[in-house]
Order: sequence, then structure tokens, then C-alpha cells
Amino acid sequence: MRRSILLAVAAVLVMGCIGPFADTFDEAVQDTPADYDECCIGADRAVLGKLAGVPVIAGADLDTLRVDAVATSQQLDESAADWHKDGDGLIADDDTHEYVLALLTRLPGGDPKIHPVTTVIVSARLADAWRVGCPANATEPCAVPTRYESAPLVDPQDGDPISSSIVAVRVPVGQTVLLTAGDPKPGGAAVDLRTGRAVKIPRG
Repeated sequence: MRRSILLAVAAVLVMGCIGPFADTFDEAVQDTPADYDECCIGADRAVLGKLAGVPVIAGADLDTLRVDAVATSQQLDESAADWHKDGDGLIADDDTHEYVLALLTRLPGGDPKIHPVTTVIVSARLADAWRVGCPANATEPCAVPTRYESAPLVDPQDGDPISSSIVAVRVPVGQTVLLTAGDPKPGGAAVDLRTGRAVKIPRG
């Protein structure tokens, strides 16, 4: 009897991992809404606009990828896009936060074998984007920037390169959001995800 029960439990777990209940199983034990996520393999500006519900702004190029377009929105319409990059979704919006989104694409003629790695930096001010700690004698409120690192132009299922995807980050209203290619460094190139413009990371 005991052995039968154990076999039944094992069968359910296997079905949850590879069978028709895989998504339900994964959502039950793994998926956790977060402040950063990726979605929408093969997306274009139209998909970004539908997701954000606002007009999009053209972006700029970095060394290994293009920030094709950006948008800032108070409320996402997740039903407007296929959230099929195995993301966990975003934390629900509230009055003190908003969503900053970017459509990332590969550079025209770029090597498809390159897997660009990006870092998104969220800081209260542009001048604080490279802050690594708060001075012990600080006389003003001080916060270390939040960073999110990922490889957004890779299919999470098989590691193959993809042409485009959307990154979405939930941030306090008005905060600066920068995206860099590779490891960020003071004076390094970045794109301001609110304006789409190329900027330099402050040297601190």
C-alpha cells in the first residue's frame, strides 16, 4: 500500500514536470512575480505599444544590441502580448510605481552566436547610478542602485539566439533606469530607458 502511494505521488510529480500539467506545476512551485522580467520573443514596436498602452520612443544602439524602442506605463496590458519567454510576470502596479519597458533587438548584421548580456540599473538620480555604497557621514538620504542582470536575447528553453524580446522593470515613479551591454562601468555606454537616448554612466 505504502509503495503504491509513493508511486502515485511520483507519477504526479513527473506529469507536473513534463506532462500536460507542467505549466501549472511550475507556477505552483517556481513562478514568483518580480520587479524585473522578460517576455515576447520576436516582438516588435507594435507589440511593445500594445503592452504599454502608450506611444513608444525610438532607442539607441549599444556595442552588442539595439534598444529599438522604450516606453513608460502606469499599467501593462499583459494580454496584449505573448509572455512566452518563461517569465514570471510582474508585481501588480500601485500608485508609487510604474513600468519601464524596452524592446531589445540584435544589431543588423551582428553575429547571431553572440549572446548579449545586459544590466539594468535603477537609481533615484542619474548621478547615483554608479553608487556602490553609502558614505558613513552622509547628510542626505542615500540608496544603492538596484541592478538586474540577464541575457535577454536568448531563448530560455534551448539557449538559441532570438531576434528580439522585451524587458520590463517595475520602478518607483520617476526613478532613473539605464541599460548597459555587459558589465557596467563608470563612464561606460548606456541607454536611458525613459528617453531612449544614449548616455554615459556617471563616474560617481
